[in-house]
Amino acid sequence: MNTTPTQEKLLNAAMALMLGKGYQATTVDEICDQAGVSKGSFYHAYNSKEDLSLELLDWYHTGGKKRIFDGPFNQLPPSERMFAFVDRIKEVSQELWGNGCLLGSLGLEMANTHPKIRQRVADLFNRLEERLTVIFAPAAGGESARKLAEDFIVMMEGAILLARINDDWSVVHRNFDNFKNRLEAITHEPLNR
Repeated sequence: MNTTPTQEKLLNAAMALMLGKGYQATTVDEICDQAGVSKGSFYHAYNSKEDLSLELLDWYHTGGKKRIFDGPFNQLPPSERMFAFVDRIKEVSQELWGNGCLLGSLGLEMANTHPKIRQRVADLFNRLEERLTVIFAPAAGGESARKLAEDFIVMMEGAILLARINDDWSVVHRNFDNFKNRLEAITHEPLNR
């Protein structure tokens, strides 16, 4: 995704504001102020706050995907890769989602009022599920890999929410460890990690 320096400023500002106070409470004026750009520059880059939000979701997903799916664990055999992958996400989880997950936040807030945003969030979660399905395929003995991928997303989003509500990131770490234990039980491979 190619973005101009102005768009980068607007996307960063919008992400911080929307994670902090939500889509509805964030105004174009606030985004422009935080980004240090004029309102004219905003409307040169985007037709509306909704258009900015759609691009923001794609931008956020692309950046997160690189952080999550790129790493040395990719060089491991598939049965080891899935365990190393869960460890990797656990390691970067607070950095990535300490202020919340934009997909989860906007998806929940906008599901009933902005069909384009709801659909984009659904599409991005589906893409994430497809990538996770490949990673969890070696564990899919009694369960389908797609169901494991969906369960992982549900666990992750719920854990992020509970960690933020309780101001306790150990909730996320415990749930990643629990998911890893589930993978071990399914594959009957002892964890020596």
